Amino acid sequence: MKTNVESLGKSRVRLNIDVDSDQWEKALEKAYRKVVKSISVPGFRKGKVPRPILERQYGQEVLYEDAMDLLVPEAFAQAVEETEIDPVGEPDMQVKDIDPEEGVQLAIEVDVYPQVELGEYRGLAAEKTVPSVDDEEVEQVLENMRERQSELVTVDYRTDAQEGDFAVVDFVGYMDGEPFSGGAAEDYMLELGSGQFIPGFEEQVVGMNVGEDKEIEVTFPEDYEAEHLAGKDVVFKVSLKELKEKVLPELDDEFAKDISEHDTLDALKEEIHHELLSERQRRAQSELENQLVDQVAANSEVEVPESLIERQSEIMLNEFSRSLMYQGMNLEYYFEAAGTNSQALMEGFRPDAEHRVKREAVLFAIAEEEGIEPTDEEVDSKIDELVEGSSQPEEARETYESRRDDLKASLKLEKAVDVIVENAELTEKAAD
Repeated sequence: MKTNVESLGKSRVRLNIDVDSDQWEKALEKAYRKVVKSISVPGFRKGKVPRPILERQYGQEVLYEDAMDLLVPEAFAQAVEETEIDPVGEPDMQVKDIDPEEGVQLAIEVDVYPQVELGEYRGLAAEKTVPSVDDEEVEQVLENMRERQSELVTVDYRTDAQEGDFAVVDFVGYMDGEPFSGGAAEDYMLELGSGQFIPGFEEQVVGMNVGEDKEIEVTFPEDYEAEHLAGKDVVFKVSLKELKEKVLPELDDEFAKDISEHDTLDALKEEIHHELLSERQRRAQSELENQLVDQVAANSEVEVPESLIERQSEIMLNEFSRSLMYQGMNLEYYFEAAGTNSQALMEGFRPDAEHRVKREAVLFAIAEEEGIEPTDEEVDSKIDELVEGSSQPEEARETYESRRDDLKASLKLEKAVDVIVENAELTEKAAD
């Protein structure tokens, strides 16, 4: 078998393959053994028709489709090995000629992993943010913790509703003297001053006393989502049944013991400070790495094949779908609400998808240039790190072991990024 490679541009090649007559004959023989099982010829038992008789009866072409099904994958694999290309995506095959004496001529087009003309990746200039955490931010986290530990208790030392109270009310809404749909509720808890209700409603509940009934007049906003109510004047008949107020725990050592493993409030504050700072440092490091890798990608020449862009766009679509699920939504609902579809969404992802592929190709090129090859021990260590803390460690380890090649590739990219960062010329700046 002879093969030559023809570049088609955009990281796509055509393999022109000449399969000799001996290899073609072997494929025909295998096809015959398969086809003969389902063909009957008078005078022969099914499956026992000699090949010359079968070909004379139906023509040799009866074997071509099955022979090609057997030949093409074998020829493609051999051609890939001989030419040392790195194919991606599905190949497109064309039969150029079939000659029983000469063999078969095939043309197979396929995308290949992009070749990279690396730009400068050492000595790049970049700014590194130096994050900080002040006491006010720690106090804000503590206040949020107190909020989560707060309790609502019934107000028994007064009866008048005040801003900040949680009022338990019954109400019925009327428009033009008639109740309207969705305008009634019982035992509805409303935080006064929160602004969660129609403008003007909460303000008129303030000052009511427990057990009091009151008519409240309000106007729905012009942009209200229910169109039949937008801009309408309505009257709510409201009954104030109960008042509750939020009670926050004292911010002291006991509070720290209740919500953490620390014995003192100061120790809890130190942990909060450390976690905030660590998270900001990780974010700053990630931003620095992205900044530098983007520079390398911009300095490099990479022809990204369509198949990789499409594959990356599909990955991004799946990522978007998962993010919607975390918000209690799915793609179908999003498509309906946004008036779009998966094809349009993926088309919008294309620029970022191409950029992702280009960045990855550049990093692999750096890894090759630097001779980076993660060891089995490093992969083992990465698996141990990923498994640690898993609720099902055995299953997790089995999963990661099955993905060793992916993990090794990921480590290779990380090490390539390290080379860029370690050789960069950095200036530090304070966080905004």
